[in-house]
Amino acid sequence: MIDFDALVLKPASVIFEIKVLVTPLATQPGVAAYDATGVYNKRDLDVEMQDGTIFSDHEVSLGIRLRDFTIPPDQGDLIEIIDIRHPAFGEKYWVGDSDEDGQGGATLLLRTKEPPT
Repeated sequence: MIDFDALVLKPASVIFEIKVLVTPLATQPGVAAYDATGVYNKRDLDVEMQDGTIFSDHEVSLGIRLRDFTIPPDQGDLIEIIDIRHPAFGEKYWVGDSDEDGQGGATLLLRTKEPPT
C-alpha cells in the first residue's frame, strides 16, 4: 500500500506550511491552546445574484495533515495565524467545517464570525 501522506503530503507541507495556534474550544474543552502547522489558502469567490449583480467574497481554509493531531481541530475551534512571515499574521478564525480528503489530510474552512453558542 502506498503511504500518500509520507510520499506527498509531508514533503509538500514542509514547503507551504505556516504556524498556527489552535484553541480546541469544541473538540477538547478546557485543553490549553497548542502550536500546529497547516497550509493556508485564500481564494476569491464571485457569485452572480438574481438581479445580475456580483457578490464578491473570499474563502479561507487551512489544510492539515491528520497525523499531526491526536484530535484534529474541527467545527467551533479557534485558529490564529502566528507565523510572522505570513500576510495573515495575527488573524483569528473559527473552524466552520472540516472535510477529510481520504488521503491523510483535511481542509478546515475558516470563518471570521464566531459560531453561535
